[in-house]
Amino acid sequence: MGKIKFEGTAPYALPIAQNITARAEGTLVEVTLDVIAPGKEPSIVPIKVQMATDSARSLREQLWPAITTAEAHQQR
Repeated sequence: MGKIKFEGTAPYALPIAQNITARAEGTLVEVTLDVIAPGKEPSIVPIKVQMATDSARSLREQLWPAITTAEAHQQR
């Protein structure tokens, strides 16, 4: 497993995700973000985030309004 180094102050921003998947991992939800890592070969690397189901539900509820707002900005 590789290392992730965070620099500067939080919140930390990851590169834009190229692909996202989610699956159950026991009692948790595991989200995998495939991001481009500059200077790495291969350049697309997976970052896995595990969360409790209540956190996953909260994320789901926040995604729809965020998607709607982002799409409205695209149409301008």
